Amino acid sequence: MRKRLRRMSPILALLALLALDGCAKTPPNLSPAAATAFQKTRVIKALDLARDFAIDGEAQDPKVVSTKTTRDIVQWHQSSLKVMQASDSGWVEAVGAGLTEVVNKLEADEKQKFTPYVSLVRTSLVEVTR
Repeated sequence: MRKRLRRMSPILALLALLALDGCAKTPPNLSPAAATAFQKTRVIKALDLARDFAIDGEAQDPKVVSTKTTRDIVQWHQSSLKVMQASDSGWVEAVGAGLTEVVNKLEADEKQKFTPYVSLVRTSLVEVTR
């Protein structure tokens, strides 16, 4: 059962990526402030998936994700939310830089596990800039 869950998580992340990609365009009738909020919400959902995978993986027995990695991911998630809340511009670059930093800290096997989630976040960030 656990092996099946480990294989399912990346598949679910990719499905989420496809779902988010399908509704990537901001509705044209939104005000600029609402359009920004719409895009931020999409990114936050992607951030939440990465954080949730880390927390759930760390809770497994045996652990799929180390406690240190989980801590790093959760701290990155929290700081990303704070940056997004504090700024209407420049947050895309800051969140992307933070993601690169946290990914560079990961061990090789954990990088592989987080690849779908990293792709999801990066895709969400690129969509904001379109």
